[in-house]
Amino acid sequence: MSESSRLFSRLARALARMSILFAAVLILTSASTHARGRHKPHPTATARPTGPVLESETQVLAYDVAIYRDDHGCGGAYFEIKRGFHLEYTSRPLCDAALRVGALAPDNPDERFLAPGHDLTGNGRPDLVVTGYTPDASCCLTFYMFELEPKFRALGKIQLRNDDPQSPHFVRLGKDGVQIVLHDWTFSGWHTDFADSPAPLVILEYRDGGWRVASDLMRQPAPSAARLESSANNTRVDAMAANYDDPFRVWPDAKIPSELWGGMLNLIYTGHPELAWKFADLAWPARIRGKDRFLAEFRARLARSPYWTEIKTIAATPTPTTTPTPAPAL
Repeated sequence: MSESSRLFSRLARALARMSILFAAVLILTSASTHARGRHKPHPTATARPTGPVLESETQVLAYDVAIYRDDHGCGGAYFEIKRGFHLEYTSRPLCDAALRVGALAPDNPDERFLAPGHDLTGNGRPDLVVTGYTPDASCCLTFYMFELEPKFRALGKIQLRNDDPQSPHFVRLGKDGVQIVLHDWTFSGWHTDFADSPAPLVILEYRDGGWRVASDLMRQPAPSAARLESSANNTRVDAMAANYDDPFRVWPDAKIPSELWGGMLNLIYTGHPELAWKFADLAWPARIRGKDRFLAEFRARLARSPYWTEIKTIAATPTPTTTPTPAPAL
C-alpha cells in the first residue's frame, strides 16, 4: 500500500470517529433539553361545562319542554319546546333565574291553575305555562304561556315586578278561563321609598288575542261621600303633622304622605277618576303650595303605566252589583 493510500485510510477512520462523537453529543443534548422541558402533570379540578347543561325535561302531550342553564356569563336559564324534532320555541336567557313547568313549586298557590294541559283561556284547549323567577331586587316573576292544540301558539308573556312570588296570581272570578291578578308598580319609588309606594291592583283576562285589563272585574262601587271625606281628612292631618316645623313648604320639598296619591290611584283603578281629583282637593293641606305641579307630575307618571290605555276605560264600565269573588279551585 502506498504512502498516500495509508494516509487516506487514516483520514477516513478519523472522520468516522468524529461523526460518531458528534451524533452522541446531539443525542445527549436533545435528551437533556427534553428532560428540562417536561413538566410533571398536576392534578386538575373537574372541568366546568363548556355549554348549556340540561336541568330538567318534561313531556306535555306531544311536546318536550327542556330547561337549560349556562353558567357562563350571567348564569342564564332558558327553555326550549319541541314537538318531535321540530323546535317550536326558545326563550331568551334569564340571568340567575329559576325556571319550572307550571308554577314555581308544587306547593305554590298558582299550581292548581298552571298544571300542564290546564285551559287558561276558557276555549277548552290545553295550555302550557313556564314560570321564571329572578330573585333580584325589584324583579321579576315571569309567566310564559302557550296553547298546545290544535296548533302550537304563544299566548303571551307576563312579567310581574316586585310582586310576591308566593302570592296567588291566577284566579277564577266567575268568568271563562282564568284571570291574572297583579300590582301596577308604576309609582314605585315616586317621592317615597319602596315600602310606602302604592301599587294598585290590576286584573287581566285573555281577550282578543292577548292579556287585557278586565274592566268589568276592576270596576267597583264608589265610596260614600262620608267615607271619601273621612279618608281625605286623615291624609290631610298626616301631611300637616309631617310639615309642622314649616307648614308653608312648597311641593316637592313639602312632605306629602304617599297615602294621598295611593288613594287617588285606588279610585282611578276602580273606575272613579272624578273622585280621585276630588280626594286630592280634600286631602291637600291648604298652607302647602305646589298642588298644581303635583297633579301635573302625577298625571305624567300615571301615563307611563303599561295598563293606562285600558285603565281609562274602566270609568265607562257599568258598576257591578256585587264584588266578584274567586271561584273554588277545580
